[in-house]
Amino acid sequence: MTLTLEQQRALDQLLAYVPAAPRPTEVPDFFRTWLGLSSGEIKTKLLRLLDRKRNVEQQLRDIAENNPLDSALGFLTAASLAFYAAEKDVNPKVKTYVDAFYYISTCASVGYADIFAMTQPGRAIAAFVMIVGPALADRSLNRPRSGQ
Repeated sequence: MTLTLEQQRALDQLLAYVPAAPRPTEVPDFFRTWLGLSSGEIKTKLLRLLDRKRNVEQQLRDIAENNPLDSALGFLTAASLAFYAAEKDVNPKVKTYVDAFYYISTCASVGYADIFAMTQPGRAIAAFVMIVGPALADRSLNRPRSGQ
């Protein structure tokens, strides 16, 4: 559609009354506004954190491969201590650290015990031991990795 000269002048006069819109300078960054960090900075920090996580995982794997029996015993000891702390005041069958060690060591192998976790943290610890424990138990009698 083409405007006539008269229509174009009328349109120009009408638009003269419309104030010019300010040009947007920068789109505000939601994360910068609320967290003080830009989305790019958050991404960089998360990537660094993931790299650190991978490094820690690799160090744990190296320790487990270089010292399989020590790793299994250390894992069971730490898990038993955590389980004891979570269950001691709630679970009537967990009166001593040895009770906790008995339960956790069975979680890492055959899964037989007359003790059951009663707290949520205790259940989480037991589940973690049931996932990781058999692999450590399997490797615990292997020879340490050589060539280091």
